[in-house]
Amino acid sequence: MMRATESYTYLKDESTSPYEKGFLDEIKYISLTSSKNSYLTLGGSFRPRFEHYTNRNWTEGTDSYYTQRLSLHTSIHLGTYVRFFGELYSGIKSGEEALPQSDEVDLHQGYAEVRFPLGEEAKATVVLGRVEVGLGASRLVGIREGPNMRRSFDLGKITFSQSRSTIQAFYGREVQVQFDAFDNTFSLFDEEADNVKLWGLYSSFSSSKREDHTELYYLGFQSNASRYNDVFGAETRHTIGLRRIGTLQKRWQYNTELIYQFGDLADNNISAFNIETDWNYRLVRTTWTPAIGLKFDWSSGDQEQGDGKIQTFNPMFVNPGIYSLAAVNTPANLFSIHPSLTVYPTAALYLKIEYAFFYRTSEEDGLYAPPRFQSRAVEDIDEKHIGDTIGLSLNYTFNRNLSFSLISSYFVAGSFLADTGDAESIFYLSSTMHFKF
Repeated sequence: MMRATESYTYLKDESTSPYEKGFLDEIKYISLTSSKNSYLTLGGSFRPRFEHYTNRNWTEGTDSYYTQRLSLHTSIHLGTYVRFFGELYSGIKSGEEALPQSDEVDLHQGYAEVRFPLGEEAKATVVLGRVEVGLGASRLVGIREGPNMRRSFDLGKITFSQSRSTIQAFYGREVQVQFDAFDNTFSLFDEEADNVKLWGLYSSFSSSKREDHTELYYLGFQSNASRYNDVFGAETRHTIGLRRIGTLQKRWQYNTELIYQFGDLADNNISAFNIETDWNYRLVRTTWTPAIGLKFDWSSGDQEQGDGKIQTFNPMFVNPGIYSLAAVNTPANLFSIHPSLTVYPTAALYLKIEYAFFYRTSEEDGLYAPPRFQSRAVEDIDEKHIGDTIGLSLNYTFNRNLSFSLISSYFVAGSFLADTGDAESIFYLSSTMHFKF
């Protein structure tokens, strides 16, 4: 998912490579010196996608469109400790323009990276520039793979790592995607910019050689314009979180996260939380190796209007797809349960079917999409049931360069939507081909 983190050092000496010769390996390790310690890597991708909505946003509107994303990147390694990475993005959408679906061409990533050895198995890495950021399970900071244009930040970051532990400190601003060529302004040092700010400390560590690990973090967030329930204004929010991920006895997989938020919004005090746990049981000795999953999510909502307090959880830069295949709800004032079944008919084919139930956690708060902006007001409605959805996801990997995915979902509107406005059931379908080199 993160092209900038790919490593092709195994191509330095192809006679010792553990992998089969790949398509266009010649451009993955272009030696710049006789010692081969300095080298150039080239790559890119092409992603065409067709999407269809029936009754989009619970209205009777139908929308079908084509999007296309083209990217080209280069990574220049100057010895062991210095690297420069750059990536261009170009995206188009048929029909009316829509952000973040279209951008003629722009610098999606471009940064310098310097590594400092600190002893045995320890190092510090400094990064400055425009970078993709994905943290944990993408519940708070994700790369936004669903829309045509992925998310990046103008930021500075320093990472300390040793053995099985890392801690990173960073400060940056979200890149605002524009339509024209090279008009996504670099805003890290611009105090007048309206770009949303993100800063924090994020650590990951493991106490054993198992894959289980713990993540502990603090994130700061600042927006000049947010709207929750009856309050609109500048928002400064602080988040502390704890995530634990791992396996139990080879069959059980778990991913649990606890999040608490505090801060202020237009002279209102923020106090919000999120709890999510995701468990999967895999039948490892059964044909198709099925996995039975159950995910539970509780995101707090505002308890009372006009009381000087905001209890609505802010998922900040969430990837909505992790909360359901329908991706129609933002995890703010949201309670949901997701049973699922995943199977692997072949090594190349992945199938997942999921059912989800969605409810409001607070009767005094509405729905949010995207984060920070209310999409459906409460209007003195006691009903909490938002709706149910069934979704199907298919992914077929032809080889390491080419894959195809199909996602379909049907969202049945619940009583809360019926009592507050448009409440048509939504059908969604997308097919995506992804070529990477």
